[in-house]
Amino acid sequence: MFRRKQKKQGRRKAQQEPEVISCSLDDVRQAVNAFADAAGPGISLRTLVSSGNQLDAELLVPYLNGIPDRPFYMSKETFELFEEPDTPRIIDHAQIACDQYFLETGELPLKGSDQTSPISYFKLKNYLREEPPFDLYLHPEDRMVTHRKPAAR
Repeated sequence: MFRRKQKKQGRRKAQQEPEVISCSLDDVRQAVNAFADAAGPGISLRTLVSSGNQLDAELLVPYLNGIPDRPFYMSKETFELFEEPDTPRIIDHAQIACDQYFLETGELPLKGSDQTSPISYFKLKNYLREEPPFDLYLHPEDRMVTHRKPAAR
């Protein structure tokens, strides 16, 4: 009698396992946006990010209709999505350094006076543990660090 119930419950669990799917970075980005729209006002996008900046795909199953076949990573500070594991960590450290620099000096840590100039790692040397291996930029409207060069105005 009890065995039948256990077997039936085991079948139900097997049916509930989400399917592994192939999806692009844009698909995951759309799923994260749908999650953000559906989430309540007290829920941050940081709930999607586990340690190591890996995206918790289990929370996106209702929006992707499955689990991605490869890991995706998200910055905890800027909420940008990446396929590389190190990029979000680098951007998070740079964002914190830029925020601290701006709070102390009141200036943006840019190489030039133009808003599209890359971040000056020399100005941030006291705030960064290591210099990022690629150029980073500050978005002119919200001062968020990004790897994309802002468009000239």
